[in-house]
Amino acid sequence: MESKWNIFTSATFFMLVLKVLFVRQLIIGEIHVPGVLAEISLLFLLIVLIAAADGKRANPLLLAVNLLISVVSLTAIIYFDYYNSIITYKALGQADQLGDVGDSIAALFKYRYLLLFADFLVLPFLMKRRVSFRLKRWVLVGVLVLAGVFVANGVRNARGTLSEISQFNQLGLVGYQLMEGLSGMSAAFRGDVEVTPEMVAEQQRNRVRGGVELAGIAKGKNVIVVQLESVQDLLVNKKIGGREITPNLNRLAADGMYFPNFYTQVGKGNTSDAEFITNTSVYALGDTPMTAAIAGKEMRGLPVILGEAGYHTATFHANDVSFWNREEMYKSLSFQEFYDKSYFGKEDFIAYGTSDEIFYEKSMVKLREFRDEGRPFYVNLIALSSHFPYELPEEKKKLVMGLPEEFDGSIVGKYIQSVNYADYALGKLVEQLKTDGLYEESVMVVYGDHQGLQTKNDHDKELVRKLLGREYHGLLDHLNVPLVLRVPGAAGGKIVEMTGGLVDIYPTLANLLGLDLGREVVFGTDLMNAKENLIGVRFYAPTGTYLDSTYGFSPGETRDSGELTTIADRTTKPAGQAALKQLDWILKYLSLSDEYVNGLK
Repeated sequence: MESKWNIFTSATFFMLVLKVLFVRQLIIGEIHVPGVLAEISLLFLLIVLIAAADGKRANPLLLAVNLLISVVSLTAIIYFDYYNSIITYKALGQADQLGDVGDSIAALFKYRYLLLFADFLVLPFLMKRRVSFRLKRWVLVGVLVLAGVFVANGVRNARGTLSEISQFNQLGLVGYQLMEGLSGMSAAFRGDVEVTPEMVAEQQRNRVRGGVELAGIAKGKNVIVVQLESVQDLLVNKKIGGREITPNLNRLAADGMYFPNFYTQVGKGNTSDAEFITNTSVYALGDTPMTAAIAGKEMRGLPVILGEAGYHTATFHANDVSFWNREEMYKSLSFQEFYDKSYFGKEDFIAYGTSDEIFYEKSMVKLREFRDEGRPFYVNLIALSSHFPYELPEEKKKLVMGLPEEFDGSIVGKYIQSVNYADYALGKLVEQLKTDGLYEESVMVVYGDHQGLQTKNDHDKELVRKLLGREYHGLLDHLNVPLVLRVPGAAGGKIVEMTGGLVDIYPTLANLLGLDLGREVVFGTDLMNAKENLIGVRFYAPTGTYLDSTYGFSPGETRDSGELTTIADRTTKPAGQAALKQLDWILKYLSLSDEYVNGLK
């Protein structure tokens, strides 16, 4: 057996090697030799397979494969810049959303990424060159065996870690896709499992105190849930130049309950995942948006049980309901009504919809109508104006706080002003609720859906360091979002230190409203009465990441390693056996949640 290689084949292989090194440097920041050897070996095996084809077809096929890998590499870099996660083939299912997020993609693009395509200026001319050589059988067999050994070692190392980034490091982008594909096939063959409330209760380890506080205090009250786009907790109660960044959210917290140790748990679906988790107390799958995962299925959650209790339920979002397939999700969650761009229009447009000011103003029209029906209502208001890339129109900049000169042109400065505007609009909503008499008749829940701050250069990192007075933490700061609960009749100004996540909003609300969740599948905890809590995170952070009442856990290079960071003071230490046992538990708990979603009818 011989293999014929020409100069084009050799040049293509050499350029692909340079590209994978370029991608690794941008994503990981270092070159892991065993992982590089496994990735290069996999590329070599692919090249040999293609080169073995008829010469007339081999070169065009090689060029097409090179182009495909280049496009995927560019996508992976931008994807990682935004999500801090490795892209998988499953993202192809959301390719139709690219037009809607074009501004965000453009903001992340850097001209040096075009180096991935520089070889196409030369390679087409090399296709016509006749210079070639043959690899002897013994040489080819030896190289193939060695390549197989490197790939096998990469697979073994990847299987020994939980972190997607570590798995990418061990196998490379193409190898990681193959590993994900095999994992998906394996999951498909396992079949669906019907998960019951008893099964969840048996696995539940989060404990509540003996006496249940505030049970039913808001029974029969309206429920107004406001989801703030990309708002992180690090800006709450912060001042710049003597001015508060979120004065209205701060006032609402002083009049209600504030949860400073609250974390996002969204997956690939971002904002829509936050809507899903809040309404169901079920974990997002991670790399599959929940709008796609539950399409065509029926799912019990807050809209169902409040609807059964006589509530009018509705959700409001200023973008088109087709964005992230929301219409299917709203049907699955059994919202009685939804209002999207067809209701709100394009007036005063910011980012992906009408401004938060107009959004709240038009939402209030419907809230008054619901009130006049004579029955309580449950509404979700999904704000949009503080969406990345945080470009406020000039007329809106007049409404927001000024910043010191050092913030000019920075993404941190733009982010702060976008959040300041979102807070300004929120203040107008609260005032209107008070004017209309709805404030004292409604439970208000306000929370940030997911992280938003981008720190991709040293200047922005330094600005955040000055703002916080310490280093910005990739888990405890980046995924920390605000949660404020305002309950009529309950004492205000209470700070609840208990660690929580989006999955905990539903059971916390249920206690306040006097709802019985005994027959419901709920994976969260009532934060008002929790003695301890442990929540999992599986996107924007490696699988296996979790937070308990004291620490944040980040998985290490292997399944039996990790690091603990104290929430209170950010000190770190290696994870011990107790923390690793909690890791085993959260992985099983997340798997149970996934089985519940996959088993829905």
